[in-house]
Amino acid sequence: MGKTYRNVLLLYTDRYYVVKQVYPFGLDLIANYLRQSGYQAVIEYPFLTQTDIEKNLSDILDKTNPDVIGLGLRNLDTTMACEQYGDVTCPDFSAFFFLPDVRRIVEIIKRQRPEIPLIAGGGGFSISPVPILQYLDIDYGVVGEGEEPFLRFLEAVPDRQKLSSVPNLVYRDKAAYRINPRKAYAFRGNDPILSRDSKFNYAFETAGMPVQVKRGCNQNCSYCVEPLIEGRTFSFREPDHVISELKAISKIHESVRSIFFVDTEFNIPDLRYPLQLIKHIMESGLNRYFRFSSQFLPRPFDADFAKLLADAGFSVILTCDSFSDTVLEMNNKSYRNNDITATIELCETHGIDCTVNLIFGLPGETFETVDLTLEAMLTYGENRLRRYEYTVGGRIYNGTPLCRLVEAGNADGQTYGRKTHGYLEPCFYCSPSSPLALKSYIDKALPSPMAFGNRIDTRMHQHLSVAYLADQGLWSQAVKKFLACDIPAQTTIYDYLFKKLTENNRLKSAQTISEQLLKNIFQNAPQGQYDDQVRVIQHYLSLLNLYSE
Repeated sequence: MGKTYRNVLLLYTDRYYVVKQVYPFGLDLIANYLRQSGYQAVIEYPFLTQTDIEKNLSDILDKTNPDVIGLGLRNLDTTMACEQYGDVTCPDFSAFFFLPDVRRIVEIIKRQRPEIPLIAGGGGFSISPVPILQYLDIDYGVVGEGEEPFLRFLEAVPDRQKLSSVPNLVYRDKAAYRINPRKAYAFRGNDPILSRDSKFNYAFETAGMPVQVKRGCNQNCSYCVEPLIEGRTFSFREPDHVISELKAISKIHESVRSIFFVDTEFNIPDLRYPLQLIKHIMESGLNRYFRFSSQFLPRPFDADFAKLLADAGFSVILTCDSFSDTVLEMNNKSYRNNDITATIELCETHGIDCTVNLIFGLPGETFETVDLTLEAMLTYGENRLRRYEYTVGGRIYNGTPLCRLVEAGNADGQTYGRKTHGYLEPCFYCSPSSPLALKSYIDKALPSPMAFGNRIDTRMHQHLSVAYLADQGLWSQAVKKFLACDIPAQTTIYDYLFKKLTENNRLKSAQTISEQLLKNIFQNAPQGQYDDQVRVIQHYLSLLNLYSE
């Protein structure tokens, strides 16, 4: 009788969570799918709570004792070429690269538990599956949607004959890797994630709760990997099923007030589905409970749609890239400058919070087109309801039109970085100059240039460690960790920890962290620096005293 693989550990390998708290939505989908099929599935984050990743992994492996380990690769990097604290740097660009961290995780697991099969997956993995498996030196991976393929993999491993029939699977067979055909995804009935993984409550409450309403992308943007990851065929959820999930979130996660619809673009392929969904949201009254946001293209977008978005309380993240028609056409965009300006004006008219996303340096970019976009940004300036976010340089990902342009030799002098196998390492296209030089040019023209200061620092690690422990109900450990933090980290996480402690009737612990933070401020902080925080703590203590009387 062969070994059965019932106990699954899913590791979220994105160290960037310490900078930007995006919870592992894909892993949670897989975990819920496996549990519904009778498997044990646990998600863990190996970069918290200690700074020593090997210690974290040892604790995780001892606690979970897995039969199989899944590695969730959300991204290979941040896609940004001007990171102030990047770990891949040169005079032309500065970027982060996440795969060395993942390789270290693999090496630690192989050293401690060499018998456990490892399987990679996620959006980042699906971009360059075979090169990543080779880089990590592991045997298995899943391309695209992972729910059913992961389940089928567990039923098949290690039988090579059965593995050959698992859809979306990439696996090593002797000296070569084989890629099984992909199976088109279709949503099963009403199957919401009724309870999200509690370890990431902090992300839900601060960054918002992701909800998926469709998969697929029919666009052909030069740099984008979404069609490679999700396919070009759309699969939609029934609006009633989305409403059921939103209602479940409102009951189970009472502190969540922001919902982010994680579509590639909310308003494609046309407005029929989003109009239907928003009307259902309005009829259910959920627009009075949640704020909603998602990514949109400038087209299709009309006045009736804008009014409905405003009435439903939507914020819009507008994927524009450039105000130059030349650049938009060269990068296969389905909209033009007049679409962008019309949509911005509709958002202004209807009072819709709008973030305009731009990318400088794509194919076709010249200093003249850069100036045109800068002039438009200044014309449609920032205000209470509109802001601009931009990156510089297009990250070259394997299999994209931009990658094919580079491979055809049509980007000489405009690529920055090493062209590694599968384009795993950060490598950028940027015209008409290097990313850092172009950013300097842009910064001089804008009153509030962007700073990419995404530093992974000790303070952030400290306060996220406290939240991670509290979200698991490990109260004594969370309090101990809090008391060991420095004052800035304590003040950042104090409100969150106090709320969680009082919600769970840990009033003595809430009093302890309050009194100790006050003492720490009075004894060690410059006078007056934390006056506002002191008043908040004293108010909370007074409420605790009233409650105990």
